Amino acid sequence: MTGQELTPGGALDFAQASPARTYNALLKGRTAYAADREAADKVTAMAPDAGQIARENFQFAGRAAAWAVAEFGIGQVADIGVGVLDADIGLPSVEECVLRVAPDARVVAFDNDPVVLAHARSGRSYGRVLHGDVTDLDTVFGNPELGEALDRSAPTVVVLAAVLHFVADPDAVMADLGRRLAPGSVVVLSHATTTDTETRRVDGMTKAYDKATSRIRFRSEEEILGLVDGWDLVDPPGLCDVAEWGLPGPHDGQVGEHVRVVGLVAGWPGRRDRGRER
Repeated sequence: MTGQELTPGGALDFAQASPARTYNALLKGRTAYAADREAADKVTAMAPDAGQIARENFQFAGRAAAWAVAEFGIGQVADIGVGVLDADIGLPSVEECVLRVAPDARVVAFDNDPVVLAHARSGRSYGRVLHGDVTDLDTVFGNPELGEALDRSAPTVVVLAAVLHFVADPDAVMADLGRRLAPGSVVVLSHATTTDTETRRVDGMTKAYDKATSRIRFRSEEEILGLVDGWDLVDPPGLCDVAEWGLPGPHDGQVGEHVRVVGLVAGWPGRRDRGRER
């Protein structure tokens, strides 16, 4: 498949790394190009455990989304910034995790990377992956291909796993999300943090993405918690390393020694606490 076939507007520049393909390279997936693997190598040079933390983040997204669907009886999930899902990484997708606990749930994934979309069309990804950009939620919730796949009047679990640290103004994204979501919706969010991560490692990993299609921006735990100001944080476990996020008890994954990615789950006001009333 040529670059022209991947993008209606013109050929892709595979000399430029993309966050989705670089993440896949960290997971040891095969859908990555030289620039992506070079960026991944630079990241692991600064944080040797980056690949393991990428796996923990991937697992957190599925685990937390499945828990939210089951706990609050929500029947639909929007996974925004889904990335590449190579079968050879050996990890279940958010969709697989959700369908295990709620076989009738509707899961729709979105991404703005043409390679991700081409990969999805090849039949090796989610049941449904549509074009959507987290910085322009009209492309997600107003996508003409969405049809009846998501009921905008019903609560939705929105997954933003390792997405907002590639966004310059994540507060604007969260505010827009709050305006669009029905009461009772839930967000699953993870983000790279400066808190308890050495400055030289943050600087080195940031530099690794300098020439990528999107720059990475580490934020403090305080800033990350600020993204869900006005939401109902599920606490415990609150904001913690993605490897530790688990309910009803803590998860026992590998916590990063050189780089930290933290995660949380929060409900939009009006969330139905059906599960907690039992």
